[in-house]
Amino acid sequence: MSDKPNDRKEYMAQYYAENKAEISARRKAKRLAQREEINAAGRERYATDPAAREQRLRTNAKGRQTRKERIANDLEEKKRHEERLAKRRERHKERLAVDPAYRKQREEFAKALREKRLENKSSKK
Repeated sequence: MSDKPNDRKEYMAQYYAENKAEISARRKAKRLAQREEINAAGRERYATDPAAREQRLRTNAKGRQTRKERIANDLEEKKRHEERLAKRRERHKERLAVDPAYRKQREEFAKALREKRLENKSSKK
């Protein structure tokens, strides 16, 4: 009778070794489904609950402000920030050169900004 616990452990170890890919795929699918469920609930709460929406907006604004202060005061953080911006600009240039849909999207955005700017200028006069 004392062999049973060891037999069970050995069996479970062997089963997991033989079916590792399937088990990990099942676990990943379960995690993704749970994450999607949680995200959907959060989106619903954001869309329907004004208090939750305000709280998230305040939290994000506070985070942005903290990041701006850290960049202004910490030289290492400022350097990392500049490197990040340089990479972002480079990706933007590459994508503009290669992706016609992105180029069209950016042109439409620039056009909308120009129209808005002109509208604001004419309304101020």
